[in-house]
Amino acid sequence: MSENIKRILVSLIGGPVILGSIYLGGVYFFIVVTIISLLCQLEFYNIAEQKNVKIYKYLGLLAGFALLCLYYLNKEEYFLPAILSISLMFFILELFSGRETPMLNMSLSVAGIIYPTLLIGTLYPLRQLNNVRDIPGLNLIIAILAGVWLCDTAAYYIGKNIGKHKLLPRVSPNKTWEGSAAGFIASLTAIASLKYYGFLGDSFTTVDVIMLSLFTGVGGQLGDLFESLIKRDAGVKDSGFLLPGHGGFLDRFDALIFAAPLAYLYIFYADLFIYILY
Repeated sequence: MSENIKRILVSLIGGPVILGSIYLGGVYFFIVVTIISLLCQLEFYNIAEQKNVKIYKYLGLLAGFALLCLYYLNKEEYFLPAILSISLMFFILELFSGRETPMLNMSLSVAGIIYPTLLIGTLYPLRQLNNVRDIPGLNLIIAILAGVWLCDTAAYYIGKNIGKHKLLPRVSPNKTWEGSAAGFIASLTAIASLKYYGFLGDSFTTVDVIMLSLFTGVGGQLGDLFESLIKRDAGVKDSGFLLPGHGGFLDRFDALIFAAPLAYLYIFYADLFIYILY
């Protein structure tokens, strides 16, 4: 079976599941986000182990699940004490473990909880929006996915066919400036079109269109590049094998790992963005 057929079959199965959970929201979307997040975290730990690092894999996954539950319970104010407690737990365990590379063991175990789990988990509170700036959460999630995936598609095909100027060859030799620009334009076009047809509500402004396009069309590409950096450092081609034709879950959702938290910070903490900019 060819790789293209595998990609199509995975998309035909996974696409309706993801879209259905987005439509239903609540616990159904939380379950899907949790599965995606923890599988991405597991792949991150597997990649890290290629560097001969001893990861607290199962404790890390349990800690990641606990943080995701804080999103579900709408208790984000407990993130800081939770991360501090988890970090101290790893530090104390490593102190008595007697294993080599203790600094890497601790830092990468904690890093896997933040990237990707804590970051991609922001999709859940975005979906549950119902009274923040009158932006419907369901429509916002669809806009983010459309912006990210259209950006990825345009960047790939334009970069492959007419790209000549390398974007960041030491990280991803095949990506080009032409493809990157096409990706951003595709993202901007998609989100502007959704705004034009009223899909994002009356309170969604032109500034919001530009910012969300930057998050999906630029932030998403940075997420893609960051995952490429990790894989290149570890000497692996794909993050996993669970999605035939796509590689692993990190390979498929790397852009969302950056785009979603940027949108989350902007929607919930717009005043902070304004403060930073001015």
